Amino acid sequence: MNFLKTMDLYQGIILFSLVLLPAGGWWVNSLTEEIALCETALRNATKRGGLLEEIGELQKKIEVVAQNQRSTSQAVDEPSQYFQEQIMAVSNEVRANNFTPGVAKSSKIKRGKQTFQDFEIDIKWAKSTPPAMMDFIYAVIFNCESGARRGLTRGSPSVWRLRKLHIQNASAKAWYTGKKTPTPEMEDRWTIRSMKFARREPFAGK
Repeated sequence: MNFLKTMDLYQGIILFSLVLLPAGGWWVNSLTEEIALCETALRNATKRGGLLEEIGELQKKIEVVAQNQRSTSQAVDEPSQYFQEQIMAVSNEVRANNFTPGVAKSSKIKRGKQTFQDFEIDIKWAKSTPPAMMDFIYAVIFNCESGARRGLTRGSPSVWRLRKLHIQNASAKAWYTGKKTPTPEMEDRWTIRSMKFARREPFAGK
């Protein structure tokens, strides 16, 4: 106690420093270790195949999933609008009055112990629609099944699949009426008689 009474300012500073020196050394050592860990984490994150690259890839996947959900939602909730847009994107020559997407009709299907619900939509093509080339028909089917649109080749796959397609060669009527044998090479002009798409989902009813 007498030492404390006679201790001057400089002695107090020295004593205080001796007490804080171990604590300060521990703090500096801890900071050094944390800095080393941060530098290691930074190197690991920025290297090829590191965390930053992985985070970027995951972000892209999340964006794709969100986009796919919006596309799938429209295809399920508004099928007529979906098919309208998909077919119109095939060619500038397609007119809205060339075809009419019908209303999706549902039916219950049972396969063994599993029950499914089928939804079928009929794309009715107007009789006044000019005959189309096979490439056009392929493009319509591809757009409707793939979900791709003009300029958006990486669209999400559609839930709809072609179920029925009935096409007739434009020259067939002349063959039938004249009872003639079809020519070896048919003209690439086809009339769409029937085109139906369907999707299937698990039956949620009781």
